[in-house]
Amino acid sequence: MTTDLEIDRAPTPWMPIGFYATSIVFNVCLIAQLLTVGVAYFNNPAWWNIHVWLVRGYSGLSLVLLGWSFIAPFSRRIRHLAASLPVLLGLQFASIHLKSPLHLEILHPLIGFTLLYVSSSLVHHISRTLSSSNYQNNQILEV
Repeated sequence: MTTDLEIDRAPTPWMPIGFYATSIVFNVCLIAQLLTVGVAYFNNPAWWNIHVWLVRGYSGLSLVLLGWSFIAPFSRRIRHLAASLPVLLGLQFASIHLKSPLHLEILHPLIGFTLLYVSSSLVHHISRTLSSSNYQNNQILEV
C-alpha cells in the first residue's frame, strides 16, 4: 500500500519523456543551424538570416532544459550536460559578437560543434535512462 507522501514523491511519467522530446527538438534545431550555415557559406548567403533566426528561436530551450533537469529525477551527468548548453550558447554569442585583437571568433565553429556534441550526448543519455527505467518497470510488472 502506498502512502500520500510516496505518491507525491513519485515522478510523473511525462516529465522525463517531455524532457527527452525537448532535447531532441533542441538537437534537431542545432543540426538545422549547422546545415543552414553550410548552405549560406557555400551556396547562397541569404541563408545566413535563417541561421541567425534559428539560434534566436531555439536558444531559450537551453534554459528550459536546464531548469527541467533540476526538477525531474535525472542523474548528475544529465544535469551537467543540460547546464553546459546555455553556457556553450553564451560562448557562441560572445565569440561571434565580441571583437577583440585575439580574434576569438575563430572559436565560434569549434564551440558550435562542441554544442552539437553535448546536445547529442544529452539525447543519448536520456534515451538510455528512459530505456533502463522502462525495462525495470516492465520487470516489476511481470513479477
